[in-house]
Amino acid sequence: EMATEIEAARQLVMKSASLRDANLPFATEAAMSKLYGSKVAMESAHKAVQIHGGTGYFAPTPVERYFRDARVTEIYEGTSEIQKLVIARNILKKQG
Repeated sequence: EMATEIEAARQLVMKSASLRDANLPFATEAAMSKLYGSKVAMESAHKAVQIHGGTGYFAPTPVERYFRDARVTEIYEGTSEIQKLVIARNILKKQG
């Protein structure tokens, strides 16, 4: 399940990058990539901690580091709530 979600997030990033490379508008897709990618990172890191049990919370295990790093992705370059606003604004602008 985690691998499927990670691949879906990767495909969103690839779509955003291909639009950018083609000099086409990509703000909506980039915001979707950021929103979904950070969500998947956080959920996957949380599942990994659960799989490892108590040792998943203690430094210096890689799982503990992934969990901390994943949490930060929801904040850097705009919070998830800001990304949702960007997506909604761009979709509404396209429709009318």
